[in-house]
Parts: sequence; C-alpha cells; structure tokens
Amino acid sequence: MWGLDRERVALDSTLTLFERITVMRLFFAVVTADSVKRIVERQIETFPVQNPPWRWIPPENYHMTLKFLGDVEEDRLRELGEAALSVAPRIPPFRLAYGGFGVFPSLSRPRVIFYELKEGHEELATLAGALEGALEQIGFPRERRPFRAHLTLARIKRPLPPQVRNLLTTVPPLPGTPAQQVDSFVLMRSHLRRTGAVYEEIEQFDCTG
Repeated sequence: MWGLDRERVALDSTLTLFERITVMRLFFAVVTADSVKRIVERQIETFPVQNPPWRWIPPENYHMTLKFLGDVEEDRLRELGEAALSVAPRIPPFRLAYGGFGVFPSLSRPRVIFYELKEGHEELATLAGALEGALEQIGFPRERRPFRAHLTLARIKRPLPPQVRNLLTTVPPLPGTPAQQVDSFVLMRSHLRRTGAVYEEIEQFDCTG
C-alpha cells in the first residue's frame, strides 16, 4: 500500500507541474497604423472578387510579422523581453509606405494575398534581422527563408477557379501610397479560436536608435 501511495503522490505532483506550465503562441510584429487599416478596409469593400472563397483577416489583426516564435512556455517571457530590449535601442524610427497587391507563392496557386511595401522594407528587414540574432542567442533558430515584409489580407485554403485567379490580376495598389511611422514593435500572443485568431499585445518595445 505504501508503494502505491508513493506512486500516486508522484503522479499527482507531475500532473500539478504540467498544469502550471502555460504555453503561449507568440510572435514579434509591427502593428499597422489605424489610418492604413481604414484605407485597406475601403479597398476590400470594392475588391474585384465578390463573395470570395476565403475569410478576410479582420483589420484589428493587421500587422507586419518580424519573427514567428510558435508555442513558447510562459516562463520564457522575461528572456524574450530582454532580447527585444537589447535590439530596440539600436533601431531608429522609420517610415513604412504601402503599395501594390501580391500573392504567395504564385498566381497559379495562391495561398496568401497581401499588400506589399513600397518603402521601408530595408529598415524593417534590419529590425527583423537584429531580432533574429538576439533570439538565436537564447535558443530560437533563425528563419531560413529570406525576410519579405507584407500585410496579409487573407489565407487561401483551397485552389481557386481560373476566373477568380484572373480577377486577382486586376487588383489595384492602395491609393495614395498610405504610410505610417514605425517607432516601436510588439510581442504578440495569438489565441486560436474557431472564428479566427485573436491577438493580445504582451509588451511594446520603443525604437530609440
């Protein structure tokens, strides 16, 4: 009986330990300015594809991803913050300007539709690269693919019919080259829901270089 009791206590302790571990789905990003969100919303209202076979990302979720971290244990938040704080003072504020419409990976089999940057890509890539270096030092592997900043509008889960793909070639760029000043970036948590992701800002880091 004593042996069984000890095993039960050990099992209870293990379960308690796992219950205490919170895993968070995290990423670093630059949040899209409200003024840009409104312009994108108006463009979507007149999008050439009506009743599209995809779900639009809500404007409150618009952002430029700097580094996707995936599932991370909550007790690593402090070192993530320290890594970001080592980067932010080295990055001066800069300007982003948004331009043309694009698709990933190709128009023949689009999986992501987005607006690309017309200005500020180099500065954003510098910030993303600095973050990659700081995060690599604490165990997060570097992204192998080259950095390509974009404002995601929707993710496409099924092949599109030819007529819809043809309409995507007619999407105009954003009018007036909308722009925003970037003077900070954020650590975000993604809560996955059946209706889509909900983002929660964990911490903001000011660019003061």
